[in-house]
Amino acid sequence: MHALGRLVILVNDYDTAIAFYQDKLGMEVFVDTAVGAQRYVHLRLHEQPSVGVWLLQAQTQAQRDRVGDQTGGQPVGVFYTSDTRRDHARFAAQGVRFTREPVEDAVAVYAHFIDLYGNEFVLVQLK
Repeated sequence: MHALGRLVILVNDYDTAIAFYQDKLGMEVFVDTAVGAQRYVHLRLHEQPSVGVWLLQAQTQAQRDRVGDQTGGQPVGVFYTSDTRRDHARFAAQGVRFTREPVEDAVAVYAHFIDLYGNEFVLVQLK
């Protein structure tokens, strides 16, 4: 295995999801193209352009049922930061909802937040 490229997130609407990840989390659109009837949207962090999120609009009822709960209530991803408290404050000011405020233990400072559909992410600062 060489590298992780994209984490797939099922969404109900591309443009609404793009706005959340771009405006609230500071991600940038890397690819937004259509191939036939399928639209492909890849977002990335400016600081780490080789890894990102692939938004995929749910097409079937089974997929729509999983939007916001792709992992059965477990986090879908982890964002690493050099300052959890700073990014917590910045994200919260942008309207991001946190399900766990910053907690510090022996190895990390972390907080949990959800995206617009309820997918949970962890914001982690390793010590």
